[in-house]
Amino acid sequence: MALEITLTKSNDCNLAIDDDELKKVLETTLAEFELDGQYSISVSVVSNEEIHELNKQWRGVDRATDVLSFECDNPFEEDVFDGEPCIIGDIVLAPEYIAHQAAEFETSPADETRLLCIHGCLHLLGFDHEEDEEYEEMLALEQKILDSLRTDGTITEHVLIKHHQEA
Repeated sequence: MALEITLTKSNDCNLAIDDDELKKVLETTLAEFELDGQYSISVSVVSNEEIHELNKQWRGVDRATDVLSFECDNPFEEDVFDGEPCIIGDIVLAPEYIAHQAAEFETSPADETRLLCIHGCLHLLGFDHEEDEEYEEMLALEQKILDSLRTDGTITEHVLIKHHQEA
């Protein structure tokens, strides 16, 4: 599997993990599904104001949030490739919101960022947490993927549950 990431950062917006680790987190998430081929994900790092506007425009929710995901191609469909990378979609992250949330949940900003990259990528792959069964599956996947990464160890099951309750 090959993953291309297009990373865009708004003025002075930086994640708590570096670009290489961001790619590793997304590759690890995709590897969970044994996908073969070439894939592309766009990641935008934006201000609270920008993510607030996107959240209002696309979800009708008038507040900032930590992560938004916008699906494009479904990598599980066989006819997606045609020799071109499968464009899975866009993940939008707000590091200022993530840092505030890390303090609130007593986690590290880096672990929050890792979790939200996984969470956003799972949404791109069609996972959701609206129904109890979907919620349990997504929670288990997030924990499994986090456990396979080198982290600060601040994301517990309790924190995962709290994240889903806040969503």
